[in-house]
Amino acid sequence: MFITAKRHEREKQELLDASNRITDAVLKSAEQGIFLLDGSNKIQPRVSASLAALFRRQDFTNLTFEKLLAPLVSSKTLTVARNHIAGLLGTASREDPESNPLKDVEVRLPNSDGSFDSAHYAFEFTAIEAPDEPRKWLIRVTDITLRVQSARELEELQAQLQTQGEVLRGVLQFGSARFATLLAKIDTSMKTINTVLKKPAREQEAFRNKLEEALDEVDRVRREAAAFKLSALEGAARQFEDALHDLRSRSTLSGSDFLPLAVKLDHLYGQFATLKLLTTTGAPQTPGAPPASTRFTDNGTHIIQPPKFMVERSARSVPVPGANSSAPAGSLENTLRALTDHVAQEHNKTVILDAQGLQLVPPAYQAAVKNVAIQLIRNAVMHGIESPAARSAAGKPVHGTLRLEFKPLDEGGFDLLFEDDGSGLDPDEVRKTAIARGVISGEGAARLRDREAIKLIFKSGFSTLPNTPGEPAHGSGLSLVRRYVHEAGGKIALASLLGHETRFKVTLPPLSDAPAAAQA
Repeated sequence: MFITAKRHEREKQELLDASNRITDAVLKSAEQGIFLLDGSNKIQPRVSASLAALFRRQDFTNLTFEKLLAPLVSSKTLTVARNHIAGLLGTASREDPESNPLKDVEVRLPNSDGSFDSAHYAFEFTAIEAPDEPRKWLIRVTDITLRVQSARELEELQAQLQTQGEVLRGVLQFGSARFATLLAKIDTSMKTINTVLKKPAREQEAFRNKLEEALDEVDRVRREAAAFKLSALEGAARQFEDALHDLRSRSTLSGSDFLPLAVKLDHLYGQFATLKLLTTTGAPQTPGAPPASTRFTDNGTHIIQPPKFMVERSARSVPVPGANSSAPAGSLENTLRALTDHVAQEHNKTVILDAQGLQLVPPAYQAAVKNVAIQLIRNAVMHGIESPAARSAAGKPVHGTLRLEFKPLDEGGFDLLFEDDGSGLDPDEVRKTAIARGVISGEGAARLRDREAIKLIFKSGFSTLPNTPGEPAHGSGLSLVRRYVHEAGGKIALASLLGHETRFKVTLPPLSDAPAAAQA
């Protein structure tokens, strides 16, 4: 039986159409961004649907890899990417995964309101060889933001554990009285550095004097930390000292030259804050007295108390009228109460958590609700709830109150409601912080209404500076909240009354519509 040329072409076309349909289905459903790069460094027209979401654009035709990245990355990263692509296109060998410098690329994604979101993408490159066809490169782009953030949190925890060990060793080796004296000396130096850098200066001599005074104090901090083998604090002091020496070597100085010091100074304050949190319980200290975490027997023997994050419950916990106090051990409610007590103790505050309905959270939403609640509680206690003295001066109860409620909706979805009775959000201060952090331009911030401006707290990279030296800034909590909510298929709303309260409302879809990611 002979097959006619016409039939052969028809069958060939049918196979090609079937192949295209399968390719289209793969590109539509793939979670990764996928595209082909040809030998002339041009992106081929067919790309995965996820690529558009990752790069927030629709047109990729004839776009080069460099032009794809240029608006989103730093000039240094762009140079690395340009060199890597040039190397791939110029070699006949397959790429060595170990030599890929684009396994973690930080990108800044623009929003329509002029703000930016930060994310981390991993790029993988695979050579595609086909007979009689020039070689192409299959490029897969994966959003690894959560993985990077989790790794950073783990590093911070490991650093805190290391500091804890150094503190305990220092108290045992040198005695609590000497250790308390050390903390007092460093605290004085920290405050002096802060005062010195705030001094107004216009003449070169004034700038030089500021540098020398700051160098004297940070050198003192570094030497004290080295003597007590506090490696994290010593390292932070050395970095700040190196930055000051760099300024010292310049022929002329201006006020703008001092601005980059803020990051390293903030890191130094953060290390000292961690040290203080591990050696105090928040009770008022007598100058020169031993840390509250160390007490003595009658014969002077040192007794080292467990670090605060290891105690079962804080004495600052206050019974909540009407709250369910019979939650089983290990329940989500008890976990969140313990977290509230711990964070409140760290920040010398008294905070009540009134939790309702958490036993109604379905298994599919347990992880999302827990992650969202943890971040909201941390943020509220650290930044929303005022100090007892400030609350008393404002006519409020000295203890702050957090209210958390989970409830099913008649239409099948769920609401997670969270509010605190703290200081609220000042739209103008949020704008200033967002501009300073590079989250949004000044023009973009000015165009925002107040209710839109406060939503900038959800942007990656937004963080408030500490109110007092020594308080570490945290900038990822609320951007994580937004990510957790979106991954669960939900929406989040925010409202705030300056001086009185901040409220969050998370709406989750019915279980039948819950994305698979929410159930992981």
